Amino acid sequence: MLTNSEASIHIMKAIAVLLMFVGVILVIQGYYTQTQTCPKPETRVLMVPRSVFEEQTNPEATLAAQFKSMFDDASGWPKRG
Repeated sequence: MLTNSEASIHIMKAIAVLLMFVGVILVIQGYYTQTQTCPKPETRVLMVPRSVFEEQTNPEATLAAQFKSMFDDASGWPKRG
C-alpha cells in the first residue's frame, strides 16, 4: 500500500507527463501553422497629388528661401503663403 507522500509523488509525475504531452502537441501545432503558406499581401498603390509633387521637386522653393524669414525677421515665425 502507498503512503500519502508516495501517492502524491505518483500524481505529480502523472501531471508532469500530461503537461509535457500537451506542450509537445502545442509545439507541433505551432510548427504546422507556421509552415503553411500565407497568401501574398495585397498591393496598394497610393497617388501623391500633383501639387505636393511639384512642391517637393520645384527648385525655386528651397528650404533656405522658405525659412529665411525665421532667421532674418525679428519675430522668428515663418510667414505663411
